[in-house]
Amino acid sequence: MPARVGRSVAAGVSAWPARAGRIGARVGGHARMKRIQNLEMHAWHGCNLACESCSHFSSLNLRGGPSAADCRAWMAAWRDRLEPVVFSVLGGEPAMNREFVEIVEAAVECWPRSHIRVVTNGFYLHRHPRLPEVMKRAARSTLEVNSHHASEPFQRRFAPVRELVGQWQQTYGLHVRLIEASRKWSRRYEADDEAIRFYDSDARTAWTACVGKYCTQLHDGRLWKCAPAAYFEMVAGTRRTADSARALFRGYEPLGPSAGDAELDAFFAREEESICRLCPERLERFELPMPLGRRAVPIPQAAE
Repeated sequence: MPARVGRSVAAGVSAWPARAGRIGARVGGHARMKRIQNLEMHAWHGCNLACESCSHFSSLNLRGGPSAADCRAWMAAWRDRLEPVVFSVLGGEPAMNREFVEIVEAAVECWPRSHIRVVTNGFYLHRHPRLPEVMKRAARSTLEVNSHHASEPFQRRFAPVRELVGQWQQTYGLHVRLIEASRKWSRRYEADDEAIRFYDSDARTAWTACVGKYCTQLHDGRLWKCAPAAYFEMVAGTRRTADSARALFRGYEPLGPSAGDAELDAFFAREEESICRLCPERLERFELPMPLGRRAVPIPQAAE
């Protein structure tokens, strides 16, 4: 029998408070380190699953991802400015990247005091047998494996994943969290192969309801408020959407590493912004359709 994998129904980083503060001395005009709760980075943009309304747009036929050298450079630009309590490597499906383990290794080296969290659907983990050994080098680490559907066909395909991570837990003492992700799935937008439609919400109300408000993204060397802000441009040229939505996305300014201390503090203190209008004002739970081999149901032409 496979080893039993630890389960958790904790809300995760989306429910953590946005505590951030400065630690350390001032060096070269900057405070040496600003402690933040969570920082996330894509190791791959595409995904093998098609989960409707994925907040990272990975279900919308995204392809490719950064190299290990890219990720190392992005992290190096911030390692003397930020100390995340948790640093999350995710996607997309991060294990689709052939340099996945090297990216996790770079995160362990870059933030040795952070809790390294790897988020995956597990289907490509068998390609990366070094992952447990690398994760165990971290001061703390968690392999978070998400099951995206409760149906028998999906669970039959998922069974080898449960067995593999159970073996890793037993052999390496790896901390594993198995998440039944589909139980709390919520809608962020509507999309098909032709169009993507966002909401027109009150920004404050939407920010208050947002489950990703503390999921800052490190992408292309810069800090982004959330996943939709970071990755919209990857789908912008592939689907029609309202000009008003495009304007809000393209009006958003991420923070680069040349920013001063005051700008960095303001970035993490900022709550709602104009871009928050594109998200729903309340959680809209729905039953996630089978994400294996599924095509989206068409939606009407987006109104301007």
